[in-house]
Amino acid sequence: MNRVLNLPNLLTLARMLLTPFIVYAILEQQPELALLFMIAAGMTDMLDGAIARMFNQRTVVGAYMDPLADKLMLISAIVTLYAMGQVPLYLFLAIVFRDIVIILGAIAYEIVTRKLTMAPTLTSKITTFFQITLVLSVLVQMGWGIMPDWLMLGLEWMTFAFTVFSGIQYMVVWMGKALNDETS
Repeated sequence: MNRVLNLPNLLTLARMLLTPFIVYAILEQQPELALLFMIAAGMTDMLDGAIARMFNQRTVVGAYMDPLADKLMLISAIVTLYAMGQVPLYLFLAIVFRDIVIILGAIAYEIVTRKLTMAPTLTSKITTFFQITLVLSVLVQMGWGIMPDWLMLGLEWMTFAFTVFSGIQYMVVWMGKALNDETS
């Protein structure tokens, strides 16, 4: 079964639809509610992948939709948290710039080579982990104020470091592939 509207893709769509509710909860200074929506979104993320693998319901649409849903949710949360003064400028810029580079790089790579495949690197997965952990930690800090400053600062810098490194890695890998495709 390789239908576009299968359960994993519907779960991914649900994650996308949760994004405005996360943003609204943050803007309304209801971090506890935003945290609940983030947890629900995280559960749909785990379930869509597990179901797609277990029941062989992977689709090309799902391969593109899943990372897009993650990007939409994370970027929306980061932009909103920055606007609320909860994320520092350097981290906001690094995260947004990296994702713009990745999106534009993917589009350019597809236009030039017609061979784009969605395959996240280990560094990218670690970056996503740190970005999600950062958003969740900021929401916990906003709601309950229990995160030590040193932990938040360390998390910000680890997120920044992996964000920058993975952005550079994507550029290098795609440029190398594009040059290799041109010469072969």
